[in-house]
Amino acid sequence: MGKMANRVSLQDVADKAGVHVSTVSLALRDDPRLTEATRARVKGFADKLGYRSNPLVSAWLRQVRQPEVAQAGTGLAFLLGTEPDIAAAEPYYQTLIKGARAEAEELGYLVSEIRFDRDDQKRLLTAIAQLRYRGVRGVLIFDPLECIPPEVVRELENGFAVVVMLRCGGLHRFHRVGTDISGNVALALTRLRELGCRRIAFPVHPSQISRVRKDAMAAYLWQQEQWPPGDRVPLPPVEIEPDPRLFIDWVRAQRPDAVLSVNFALHQYLLDAGFRMPGDLVFAHIGVDVRPGVTGVVNRGFEVGRAAVFQLAGLLTGNRFGVPEIPLNTLVPGLWTEPAAAVAETTVKKRNAGAGRKPARRGQAAS
Repeated sequence: MGKMANRVSLQDVADKAGVHVSTVSLALRDDPRLTEATRARVKGFADKLGYRSNPLVSAWLRQVRQPEVAQAGTGLAFLLGTEPDIAAAEPYYQTLIKGARAEAEELGYLVSEIRFDRDDQKRLLTAIAQLRYRGVRGVLIFDPLECIPPEVVRELENGFAVVVMLRCGGLHRFHRVGTDISGNVALALTRLRELGCRRIAFPVHPSQISRVRKDAMAAYLWQQEQWPPGDRVPLPPVEIEPDPRLFIDWVRAQRPDAVLSVNFALHQYLLDAGFRMPGDLVFAHIGVDVRPGVTGVVNRGFEVGRAAVFQLAGLLTGNRFGVPEIPLNTLVPGLWTEPAAAVAETTVKKRNAGAGRKPARRGQAAS
């Protein structure tokens, strides 16, 4: 390969500017021992040649010059929102964090975990100042409740490489890595239709729109538009998820072949009401990562965490700090899974449906 295919070095800049390589190094660091004119001239040649410093070399030099300061570029910080009723209670979130830790370890990064909740603005600002002093420039944000203070965000925008894990933090202008909710809903609906389920219910009222539900509902409604009118199940007219009685009454009235949900509690509602699954209907969940034996989509949270750290490492290597001009939204697709029993029963159901017969619905017949 030709020289242009190689990374531009300090020596390349020195040769072009007609100075010693040490002069280039001093100029790029704005060393006051050089005149302003010399620094500007050398920087001009560096820009024309497309020179970019190597963060690992810079980290080593920083360590040599200031031994008390940790190596820049070899450390990452995880800002972890830890509201106990959300993060600790949702096993999927734990898989995200485990994946991020695993990727960081594999890439050789030291990780500092900074946990916070709604009232930790002062502590977060102090922690970020310490990261800056130690030379830790990469930050991964996990903020499921979107409670990270705006003042902290502004501080991170100044000189840090930042990736937000999950699709949270709507006002943040950082890169994001999360689950492909829309794609996973489309995948689930396709697989359920292939199993013979024609009427697929999505029991979410429009008033319950969170970020996840918004994406899931949009994908569901768009997919339904492609089906025959008789296969379409309307959204519930009221909020039925918190009330088992309202939910079961709605299911019996709509007579769906399947229920697709983002709320696993509905599975228990159906069991308590006497529904056999998948005998009477199929229950499919968006996010069965930590629920073996349940039909639905594995969101692959571990891979989401790994992808987030991998992207963050790329930003550090490329010296891409601060607010990106074009924030990237990386979505990790899920995988469909179903127990063996579901395959057997729904195959029979599909044959019956094709013959014009409806399977028994013990749960729906109950009063």
